[in-house]
Amino acid sequence: MAVEELDKVRVSANFELGDGSLYQNIYYFMRTGVDTITNATLTTTIKARIEAMYATIAGQTKSDTVEQLSFVDKIEWSGTQWLVTENVGTFTPVFTPTQVGDALPYNCAPFIVFKTSRPKTVGRKFLFPFDEAWQANSILVGGALTAMAAFGALAITSLPLGGANAMTPGVVRTGTAEFFAFQVAVVNDVIGTQRKRRPGVGA
Repeated sequence: MAVEELDKVRVSANFELGDGSLYQNIYYFMRTGVDTITNATLTTTIKARIEAMYATIAGQTKSDTVEQLSFVDKIEWSGTQWLVTENVGTFTPVFTPTQVGDALPYNCAPFIVFKTSRPKTVGRKFLFPFDEAWQANSILVGGALTAMAAFGALAITSLPLGGANAMTPGVVRTGTAEFFAFQVAVVNDVIGTQRKRRPGVGA
């Protein structure tokens, strides 16, 4: 079935770090517009946006980071939780990172916060562990913040599907049927901690 107006989709963007550990970011979108858009077109559009986003931080990411199969899934509110109800499509993003120095420890991750109209409902994306040269004493330096700001600007921009049709990026609330669109991306120069991201652990 096609993704129709007000439907929500979950995008799992998957990569593999140098030692084989999985790197994963999850994104949510809400469909707007009433025209019929094929699943193939929707998947291709999302793939292009994901590639554009990650290209902004290719200069901070170690070159042994490898793209993996990623998923676009339709989700629906069951009355108690969000459930994946249909696979819309799959894609493998094109990504060409360029750094050759040592990367930061995996649990040290630059991050971006995406604010919505509800103060307590925000999105958060932990990025790849940058090359060590892009920080000093856990503070990001040089063009790292500029690259992250470019990433964030793309992440909050609607995906045009032609005419009045689009995919709006945002976040679904845990425990309710609500979706909140992203309004602004906030970049912090202090490197964050992603405790789950350790060698051999995964996302």
